[in-house]
Amino acid sequence: MRRTALVACALFLLSCLLGFGGLLSHAFPGDTETYSRYGRALVNHGRIPYHDFYDEYPPGSVPVFAAPAAIWDAHYVLVFKLLMTACGVGCVLCAVWIVQRLRLTSWRLAPLVLAPILMGPVFLNRYDLLPALLTSLALVSVLRARGVATGALLGAGTAIKIYSVVTLPLAWRRLEGPVRRGRSLKAGPIVAFVVTAGILFLPFFAIAPGGVGFSFKTQIERHLQIETLGSSLLLAGSKLGIHHVDWIAGKPGSIDLGGALPDVVATLSSLLALALVALVAVRYWRGPDTDARLVTAWAAAVAAWTIFGKVLSPQYMTWLAALVPFAAGRRGLHAAAVLLGALMLTQVEYFGGDHGLRDQDWVVWALLLRNLLLVWCFVLLYAQLRPQVVQE
Repeated sequence: MRRTALVACALFLLSCLLGFGGLLSHAFPGDTETYSRYGRALVNHGRIPYHDFYDEYPPGSVPVFAAPAAIWDAHYVLVFKLLMTACGVGCVLCAVWIVQRLRLTSWRLAPLVLAPILMGPVFLNRYDLLPALLTSLALVSVLRARGVATGALLGAGTAIKIYSVVTLPLAWRRLEGPVRRGRSLKAGPIVAFVVTAGILFLPFFAIAPGGVGFSFKTQIERHLQIETLGSSLLLAGSKLGIHHVDWIAGKPGSIDLGGALPDVVATLSSLLALALVALVAVRYWRGPDTDARLVTAWAAAVAAWTIFGKVLSPQYMTWLAALVPFAAGRRGLHAAAVLLGALMLTQVEYFGGDHGLRDQDWVVWALLLRNLLLVWCFVLLYAQLRPQVVQE
């Protein structure tokens, strides 16, 4: 295990160095420009997010944005990338542990190790590696039956990026078991979740409840983001002449599809994502509680939320790279291979999508293929969860 971990971490660091927009490149800093503005406003000028200025991100993200400004403000972007690289190494170590635990082939690590090269600037120039690490650590903790640690990690992950919450029903099954067994419920994991999330959330809510509420309201009311599955289908239909859709400048700083049809698709996408997360939880609860099924369900729940929602920014692929390749069985191996292809296409649609999706050129087909690969990935994960499927 130690040798595998060393090799995987070394290859991951090499990918971070060589990737476009990585540690050796200043290209496409992207959202780090916004992060630095928020972080410097707090550290250098004492301005409070949500109270003194609008912050589009969850309250748990504030320390992430402030840390580089406090550590070495003159080189904010580099420090931020180094912090995200450290989070990525943590994800790799979690992945190695899971691979060993489930006795999977080391090739399963390839999508995560190569992600910095395959995804390009959106990998290290976004803060999604931190919630990905927390969600992976929570999976390792629940596999080791560490209830309080699992609750705390998921609480922190939820406060930083809400998607971590979709794994709660799965963790509950493993830590507590069905209530009908007559087992006494332990308060530790629940308290740890609430306290950790509260520490990151409540100070800002207490200072600026209106500002925090407006930030959440803005996110909830977002239109159909242009890179989602629903958008790719609508854009493809528009190119084929079935109907016509146009892009709009949405909030917060998002490129969306506007109009009645995209708004309906956005609502249906959100409902579908929630329904599929629930279906994953139900299928997992109805089958045996094995490590292999838990890891697969963990990946499937995150995949359902990510792939079918009304927002699918390219950096969200980081969440999938940290979990999907380690699903059990032959279908899990196929899902890892499919994800590898989706990661490759993500950089293509990212660079071409700035104008290509708005102009509805060939990038529409690259995006559609990427999203169809992601759907296939989820189908494989969900099928692997069937109780009668051999997990090893």
